[in-house]
Amino acid sequence: MVSVFLFMEKIMAYSGFLIKIGNYEFPRKYIQAQSYVVGRYGQDLDSTRDADGNLQRNALDNFLPKVEFTTVPMLTNTEFANIMSKISENYVNATEKKALATIYIPETDSYMTQYVYVPDIEPTMYYADDKVIKYNPIRFAFIGYGKGVGA
Repeated sequence: MVSVFLFMEKIMAYSGFLIKIGNYEFPRKYIQAQSYVVGRYGQDLDSTRDADGNLQRNALDNFLPKVEFTTVPMLTNTEFANIMSKISENYVNATEKKALATIYIPETDSYMTQYVYVPDIEPTMYYADDKVIKYNPIRFAFIGYGKGVGA
């Protein structure tokens, strides 16, 4: 018998990290205060309205996470390169920028583990000299595929 999980939620409260990509915990010290936004989005399949305008909803059991945050200002090129290296080391498909992530979901005070992709990251330089580059806050996002462990 083959087991397939559409998503996996661990029943546990916050345990010290906001997002883990593979085995890399994104350091909280690099996440700008008040910027961590996470949604646990429900999905529908072929939901419609009937002739009276009432919603005939076919809600799916699968939820998709989406996480967005910005880094603290003045991240250096060395810090940014290290973060990107750790994230990319955990890609299961580098072309898709796909990774298995464990995400803290405030709505349920628990973690959801699911495959995510990383949309393009566009750092904006604040300052550069002969030795260092410093960046304005950099936006990171992780968007769920809808497949969890074993899918």
